[in-house]
Amino acid sequence: MDVLSGSVLTKEGIIDGYVCIENGIVISVEEGVPPAPPLASGLVVPPLVNSHTHCADIGLKVPGEMTVEELVGPPDGLKHVYLRGLDEGSLEKNIRTYAETSRRNGIGAFIDFREGGERGCRILRKAAPEAAVLGRPVSQECDPGEISRILDAADGIGISGISDMEHRYLEKAADLTRDRGKMFAVHASERRREDIDLILSLDPAFVVHMTEATDSDLLKCAEAEVPIVVCAGSNRYFKKTPPIKRMLDCGVDVAIGTDNAMLRGPDMRSEAAVFMDVLLSQGGSVDDVTDPMLKNGRKLLYPHNKIHVSVGTAADLTVLPCSGGFRMDRVLQNRDPIFRYRPGKEGLD
Repeated sequence: MDVLSGSVLTKEGIIDGYVCIENGIVISVEEGVPPAPPLASGLVVPPLVNSHTHCADIGLKVPGEMTVEELVGPPDGLKHVYLRGLDEGSLEKNIRTYAETSRRNGIGAFIDFREGGERGCRILRKAAPEAAVLGRPVSQECDPGEISRILDAADGIGISGISDMEHRYLEKAADLTRDRGKMFAVHASERRREDIDLILSLDPAFVVHMTEATDSDLLKCAEAEVPIVVCAGSNRYFKKTPPIKRMLDCGVDVAIGTDNAMLRGPDMRSEAAVFMDVLLSQGGSVDDVTDPMLKNGRKLLYPHNKIHVSVGTAADLTVLPCSGGFRMDRVLQNRDPIFRYRPGKEGLD
């Protein structure tokens, strides 16, 4: 029997206790002193989910300050020019590098808005099986055949923004995605405020950024039960500030993503620390970082019994170093190596 101890994320909340594992399955989650020396101690949680990434641009060196349009605006922002210039081997190498770093950082999955159409999706699927792949069409006009091919290779469609595509194109892409039972998501109100009614009419699984959103926009997201993924680190590069406290006050489920790899590595502790700094500057609480960091990204991908450490589930677990008892600021400030327990890996990663 293997044991992990410390603070454990359970359905009832975070408890001081331990997790027992046999044959790769969680057999008990208990409060109190562990019955055997633990393999690792800290905050025991299911693997983290990085809720928004663009992983393949990890090899791009950004030359100083650039605007959103100059760096990531389709089709001719610097990132897109860089990606078009990569051969398949280089693209796959970038993605593998990103995925390996993610795993070392306790991340079990990342939701990637994959540029490059069907080809980009297939390369990502091969290089990083744990990625949730949201493909982006490359055709200027809506091509149902292209969208269908992307959906054959991907988990859904991820759109750069409603300002970048015609409304009819967006509607058709969203309809085709839903017809296949797959995920549709979109960047929203990043550079400027966009029509939230139009965005929500697409029935997205979630939206990304919302840095320019009004309270009315945020309330509509909450009413429609559409989560918002915040990327505070990349927003900071572009001198934008996500209204995190207003999102939470409006009742929105907020998750955290690291966004473009050329700006932010796949490190959820570092990203959540920026998120916390922004939230505290807006009058929020450290306690309000817990769900966005640990739970809300998993809600986007998994059924309820996989949000917490649960008896009877596969023991794929992350232990975040944390001394002196659980407090999220202590977790985020600790830079000791993260421990990953994975079935089939003899308990260690």
